[in-house]
Amino acid sequence: MPKSDALVGKNIPLVEAHHVGRKQRPTAIALRTSFTTGDAGAANGIAQAWHNPNNRVDSCHYVIDERQIIRCLPDNRAARSLYTSSYKHAITINVCYDPPELPYDKVLYNTARQVARLCRLHRIKLRLLSKEQELEWLKHPWKYRGGIILKTAGYFPSEKFFAIVQDEYKSF
Repeated sequence: MPKSDALVGKNIPLVEAHHVGRKQRPTAIALRTSFTTGDAGAANGIAQAWHNPNNRVDSCHYVIDERQIIRCLPDNRAARSLYTSSYKHAITINVCYDPPELPYDKVLYNTARQVARLCRLHRIKLRLLSKEQELEWLKHPWKYRGGIILKTAGYFPSEKFFAIVQDEYKSF
């Protein structure tokens, strides 16, 4: 695959969410927990639920499980979320795992690879935001290149995840 295709992620299937919000310029990436198993059908099930016309509550940009990444919204459109409603200008990623269980290694790798790709594509700083940095970003999300926000539940192996992100970032 040419480097540009890898960066854009043209091989990622699209199952468009019913809710497509206003335009945005992404300056951060917010990860959240799906509270589903990490099996191969979890991402597709979530994407199909968001695609349903009766869904007017929740959406996310990407859903990732151990086998696939599904895109539900264009990066330049806002998502609607019960968990990350104040995160305008963020690309949201729903990671398929069910705390207190950890995400499977393959889910963690798929997520880290996608985060690295998005950071490179949108020039988002390659860093995990602390609470203070997150608050600063929330004050000025349109002009502050935030970073990666973890809104995951339970224990999430953030050091391992970020190490994979850094390695993958170099390959794009």
